[in-house]
Amino acid sequence: MILTVFLVMVAIHLFVEFYVIPEDGAGPRFLRTPSGEENKKKTLNRRLIMSVLCQSVLMLISLLFFTQTFLYAFGAALFIGLFAFMIDVWGVERVVTLRSLVIKQSAHLALLLFVATAIVSPDARSDAISALQQQSWWGLFCGILAYLLAMKPSSVAISLLLRNWTQELNDASDTEKNRPLKDAGTYIGYFERALIVTFVLWGQLPGVALVLAAKSVFRFGDMKDHGSRMFTEYVMLGTFASALFAIASAMLGLYLIAL
Repeated sequence: MILTVFLVMVAIHLFVEFYVIPEDGAGPRFLRTPSGEENKKKTLNRRLIMSVLCQSVLMLISLLFFTQTFLYAFGAALFIGLFAFMIDVWGVERVVTLRSLVIKQSAHLALLLFVATAIVSPDARSDAISALQQQSWWGLFCGILAYLLAMKPSSVAISLLLRNWTQELNDASDTEKNRPLKDAGTYIGYFERALIVTFVLWGQLPGVALVLAAKSVFRFGDMKDHGSRMFTEYVMLGTFASALFAIASAMLGLYLIAL
């Protein structure tokens, strides 16, 4: 029951936040007006009010199916609207980044989970607690540990491992011509190792070969254009080191899960 109520409210929130009154990387779309700061603030206030009203009305309608009285549903919808407004006010004061987006949406989800837990009957709450106690949290913890090890610690270890060769390659190459995007290699490594850990934990080892093959295909053009044995060997070292750390992290996770 709690999960059903929570998922319905999450669907409403996503619908309002990203489809009814959408935002993009530059902020709310109808915020960008050339009329000055005063009109911009008025537009921002309208956006926040529209978002809160739309979300509150939809929440009220949906909560009427899960609560026995209109007053109870109205109070829950009003509570969601007020705190959603506070979260949105906090969000618009920040620069739109991935971190601010995650923090803002996590706050919304926490709010909806609290309301979903509060409005259900005590019996439904007891059933949810019993279901959580029966879950295998050890396996989840070991899986999260494997991902954590494959991300930042592995990235630091690989950077230290390749440090001498990185400096040698930079000294021998045209740095302006071959200058990479800022931090692009780091995030490529994160995604690559995350995929490898996922496939190993999932038991789909052919997926690991698929990831390595895809990276090799995309890197083939760079190695061909560069025409340097040094660059080719450096790419191979980085790829194999990244795969080794990812597989080792996943295997450690599997070993701990089996304990």
